[in-house]
Amino acid sequence: MKTSPFPGRSTVLPFVLCIAFALPALAQKQKSTDLAGFPLLWSAKKMPLTGPFIPGLNAALLLSDEQKEKLIAAREEILANEKLQKLGASVKQNPNASEAERDAARRVYEEARDQFKAWVENILNAEQRKLVERLNAIFDESLTAAQEAYRGQLEQVVKTDKAKMEELRQEVREKGLKDFKARLEGTLTKEQWAALTKAAEAEEAVAKNSVKVKKN
Repeated sequence: MKTSPFPGRSTVLPFVLCIAFALPALAQKQKSTDLAGFPLLWSAKKMPLTGPFIPGLNAALLLSDEQKEKLIAAREEILANEKLQKLGASVKQNPNASEAERDAARRVYEEARDQFKAWVENILNAEQRKLVERLNAIFDESLTAAQEAYRGQLEQVVKTDKAKMEELRQEVREKGLKDFKARLEGTLTKEQWAALTKAAEAEEAVAKNSVKVKKN
């Protein structure tokens, strides 16, 4: 298995990525209108369904309360159902699971993921779907540009210094996100940007309080 120095281009099985994203996030119940971290149609390299790239991003879609309730219901029914949870956990927690078992679990999850995406596409309106597509493209462009900027440094240490490689990968992610945020403000309307900013502040405050509670 080849090792890629670039974040977002790992050769890790898509199943592992999907389960890593799905189980922890979906195990936690949310209020009917709370979409913090919710997977809409956001996608990145090797991850056809992922959570928002930055805090508050979902709010930029200006979803109605009815849409939010339908999205939560779709997630609970398709991705967070007990059968899928148990299947993912059984394979993830079994280091001796065969490739056939992993492939079967991956197919089941991919079918559920595709069904969920279809539901989301029907819940969002045309303008919202177009915005998601545009923001996915901007994120990909921002990350790719950051990867190219660090290509030489990453290739020098990919096989010799794992600690340095991870440090550089983190810098790539931070650079990509910084560029993404900068481009967002020029892409979104004032109303969309205001909604994103407000939601981001609220989500970051919740995250900080959660860290404090864990430390105590």
